[in-house]
This record gives sequence, C-alpha cells and structure tokens, in this order.
Amino acid sequence: MTVIKAIGPPGSVTFIAFCLLIGVLLAYVWPRKGRLARGWLWLVVAFHTILALPFVAHGIAGRLPAVHAAEAAPVRGIDMLFVFDGDNRRGRVRSALDAARGSPGARVMILGGNGWLPDAMAEAGIERDRIEQDHGPTDTRQQIDEVRRLTAPNPAGKIAIVASRLQMPRVSGLVRKAGLSAALIVSPIDTEPATSGWRLVVPTYYALRVSRDAIYEHAALALYTWRGWI
Repeated sequence: MTVIKAIGPPGSVTFIAFCLLIGVLLAYVWPRKGRLARGWLWLVVAFHTILALPFVAHGIAGRLPAVHAAEAAPVRGIDMLFVFDGDNRRGRVRSALDAARGSPGARVMILGGNGWLPDAMAEAGIERDRIEQDHGPTDTRQQIDEVRRLTAPNPAGKIAIVASRLQMPRVSGLVRKAGLSAALIVSPIDTEPATSGWRLVVPTYYALRVSRDAIYEHAALALYTWRGWI
C-alpha cells in the first residue's frame, strides 16, 4: 500500500506520470529501442482508455464486497456523525447533509483530510458550530481508531459513519473487527458513469476515476485481509 500511495493506483495522475516517465527513459536511455518506448506509451494509453470505459469501471467497482443491509439501514436520532475523508467528497457531503438533517442534535466529526469538507458541508446547510475536524487520521484504520477513542466515554451513544460506496466495504470490515456499533451511511459517487446504452462504451474521466478508486480499494482490502485487520 505504501508503494500504491506513493505512485498512485492505475488511473491516477501520478501513476500516469510515472508510466510516461518510464517511456521517456526508454526513449533516451535506450534510443536504439525507440520502438519499445513507443509500444510502452501506446500500452499506457490503451490501458487507461479501457479503465475509462463505464462498463469496465462498473465491473471493477461491482466486485467489491457488499455492505450488509442492516449496517447500511437509514438512521435517525444520531448522537455523533463521523464523516471519513476520502474519495468522492461531494457525495460524502450530500449524505452527511441528509443524516445531519435527520439528527439535528448530532455532533458532526470529520476524520482526516484538509479543510475542504468543513467548508463544503457548511455551504450545503450544516450549521458550522456542529462541525469539527480531526486532521490526524491518514488512513481508514486510523479513522476507525479515532472513532473508538471518541466514543469510549459514551459507549451507549448512537453513532453513524459516512464513507463512499467504494471505501465502505473496508470500513464495514474494520467496524466489525473493532466491535463497534455504528450505522454505516453509504455515500454515492460524485458523478456516476453511464449505466446503460451506448454511453457504456464511451471513455469518460468519471469512469476512469471510479476504476482508479475501486482498484485502490481492492488492493487495500487484500492487504487488510492478509494482515488480519479485517
């Protein structure tokens, strides 16, 4: 995961830049093999074009584990609403707003990230004095550890966690492993790729983003399972 975080998963800007750098090095370090460099660059373009196809993106994301229906049931009367920073932030804002309106007394705690989510949530309609943020957690495990720490003084309190539909399978596994009682609010993709018709075979940036984030989650789930974290 350290390597994936450093380079980025396939579909990310950093990963594409890394692949292009390899192509440039092949062209200049091994100039007599220019055909190899050109072939590599065409392979990079073709691979990412495939990832940008909506039906491919849906296929990769669709192989992520499903979140248990009981965990993702609609909730009201929440005491503390945790919003995990991560992919598809606008979708998380929309889901957090719905949950906050349904539980007007809930404290809203953002875990991880920079200052974008608090501003976006306040602009969406959540009262600013309800919103807090802890910038400390840098991964999903640390976010769950922080949930456990913050809820320890009031274990009977009703809590909910907002994360995207791509990250939520990992969150769900960690919640169960930690023995937490939390409602899981699955937030949507910021912009969903086409789901039917001829647009399924037209490459788009939105589909590339879904492929990128889903690939990252598959890798993270494999690592977490191997390490016994979930």
